[in-house]
Amino acid sequence: MEIFNFDAERNVTVFLAELLDKNGWEVVACHPPGGHTSFSLLDGRRSKGAYMPDVVAIKYSELISDYFVVVAESKTSSLESIDDIEKLVNFNDSHLAWLGFRLQNHLDLGAWSDNAVAKVQKIVAFEKGKISDLNIPNDFVAFKVSATSLIESQVGPSAPARELFSEKAFSNK
Repeated sequence: MEIFNFDAERNVTVFLAELLDKNGWEVVACHPPGGHTSFSLLDGRRSKGAYMPDVVAIKYSELISDYFVVVAESKTSSLESIDDIEKLVNFNDSHLAWLGFRLQNHLDLGAWSDNAVAKVQKIVAFEKGKISDLNIPNDFVAFKVSATSLIESQVGPSAPARELFSEKAFSNK
């Protein structure tokens, strides 16, 4: 039986939040393992199906109506990320509505409700393993990181915010 390493997953989550922050993203939620958050996205009216992303961040262009929102999951290893990929693939209209509600003080809700799917960038991050071990959907961004560095990235060809995560636009420094 493998023992869950809270510190390793925490390091990935915190590094990812710091990396996004250094690249001009406003981190509005960071939920490392063992932490407590009130940033839940419900699936309908009840807490059954509630989803708590590890990191949520926003990057604005020049206008509040022009932005992208990152919803990210982090794990210690690529193999542990398989469930997170499934979670993000199953991110539905109800989750999008709750995300908009939770971010209502940060974005133009009219623009959100008209175009939410195109404004959400899904990210998975992990420390051990390889990105090539996973079947990353075309609209995802994947990061292999250490506690202090971005080691490898893959930006899907259909990723909504792909330009913001290109090698030219996104820095490890």
